[in-house]
Amino acid sequence: MSDAINLLREMIAIPSVNPMRLQSGLAVERQLADFLESSFSRAEIDCERQTVAEGRENVVAIVHPSNNSHRNSRAGVMLNSHMDTVPVENMTIDPFDPVISNGCVYGRGSCDAKGSIAAMVTALIAYANKTDRPAPVVFAAMADEEFSFSGSWKLVEKDWPVTACVVGEPTKLAGVIAHKGVARWRIQVTGVSAHGATPERGRNAIYDGARVALALEAYAKRLAASKPHPLLGRPTINGGRVSVGQAVNIVPNRCEFEIELRLMPGEDGRQAVLDCETFLRDQVGEDIKCVTEEPYLLDPALETSSGAAIVESVAAAHQAELGTTIQLEGAHYGTDGSKLARAGIETVVCGPGDIAQAHTADEYIEVEQVEMAVRLYGHLLAQWNLAN
Repeated sequence: MSDAINLLREMIAIPSVNPMRLQSGLAVERQLADFLESSFSRAEIDCERQTVAEGRENVVAIVHPSNNSHRNSRAGVMLNSHMDTVPVENMTIDPFDPVISNGCVYGRGSCDAKGSIAAMVTALIAYANKTDRPAPVVFAAMADEEFSFSGSWKLVEKDWPVTACVVGEPTKLAGVIAHKGVARWRIQVTGVSAHGATPERGRNAIYDGARVALALEAYAKRLAASKPHPLLGRPTINGGRVSVGQAVNIVPNRCEFEIELRLMPGEDGRQAVLDCETFLRDQVGEDIKCVTEEPYLLDPALETSSGAAIVESVAAAHQAELGTTIQLEGAHYGTDGSKLARAGIETVVCGPGDIAQAHTADEYIEVEQVEMAVRLYGHLLAQWNLAN
């Protein structure tokens, strides 16, 4: 097996399951962060850790330009991916037993996104071993990508010596230059409790909540009729969760919806939530007591020019190493990349694996995809400051 596949298998065997909340004292990524730090130490690569929450840290490695390099020591490139995975309930395979079968590595995180980490770390170590290193290279392993992107928000608080970044997510090595953002919030519908035998003495929050649900459906149709983005289509809304009722013989006095909007590039998430709230109030009327809470997640969309230096450099590496023209695409899911782009770092998302296998019951990644990613990243690092 190649170094990258050995590394991937070791990382799969280290659980890093995100509990889908950010809470201090949960050492979600700690063991994997320790493993990566040890790997960088053995390779004599400088490494630091950033505290995102108590027990949860980013790991950032830096390879400096060689002493004989006279090029810009600030205009480096970053490789970036995340350590956390989604939960493992209902998986049909052992999530932490990295079996290789039919040319694939199985296990939770194999595709999303430890395959990207394995390829990036392998390419980084190879670059560190070169005598001529024309530019600084930063590798950042993120905490808490799967829930709130808090790791990437923490990362961009510091000024790194880079102008561009490749984020590793399962794109089948296509270049994602645009993806949607997201706003998530809760809506509280308030009724009046009463005995189930005398429902006329109360106000049933289920009934009022049903009217809010129909208004949300109407808003979804309105968004579906808006002008489409050339790569992303239209914004969408989803009522993903509803909580209501205490017992069958009690008139419920509360109905809570959890909502998400998928946002377009340039769209302000807070304003998008306010626009939705205005629409809902117009639809249901003032009679229904409906309160929109402050969004608990506002995450921007990504849009990078197809002519950006990082996009052209990844395309050149794709052509040189894989012999094919890279596909430039949009994605409906979010990544850490939009935070980097907002901080002024040109960003493209490009990594091994198929998004269709992410979060699945039998998650896997093709060995060939990982090995091709090593070649692509390696070419990019070697050529970055020669071409830019």
